[in-house]
Amino acid sequence: MNIRSKLRRIMLLAIPALAAASLASAQTKLTGDGKCGKPDKQESVDVGDRTGHALALVHFSCTWATSFEMGGIKAKDYTGSFSADINGDKSQDRGYVVITMENGDKAFVRFTGSTTTAKDGSSTGGGTWSYAGGTGKMKGLTGKGTYKSTGTPDSGSDHIEGEYTLPAAPAPKAK
Repeated sequence: MNIRSKLRRIMLLAIPALAAASLASAQTKLTGDGKCGKPDKQESVDVGDRTGHALALVHFSCTWATSFEMGGIKAKDYTGSFSADINGDKSQDRGYVVITMENGDKAFVRFTGSTTTAKDGSSTGGGTWSYAGGTGKMKGLTGKGTYKSTGTPDSGSDHIEGEYTLPAAPAPKAK
């Protein structure tokens, strides 16, 4: 077999592999709705420079009212921790979420956003999020999206939209 034939054969074998890899790494859309109870932990400290300026740390636990799947695995619940820089009725928020999948794998999320709180304690907010990895089948997970949230002092709900990519499964080793 001459070099030209060998190259042609390699190309014919490589094209389907490249096509499969590009399909495996394609981004997939997702949406979900979460329901949360009262925060598990919540602390705030007045900054002291002006009335209504405080820093807060919040930890919460939620379940998916409308779940989604990633790589054929359904999302079960999530916990989050975030800090808020509160100025009167508005805050700038940033934090992390850990999504637990039904098989026990975890997906890690970072988010930033803002919240407005009314005098009755109800709130609305939103922002952006991105995946920061995961465990098991979620290892190497990437993606991003947006979220909207609403809440009362005793409960909250989140709506997320976005897209994700799971890394392609490694090819079996040749023997």
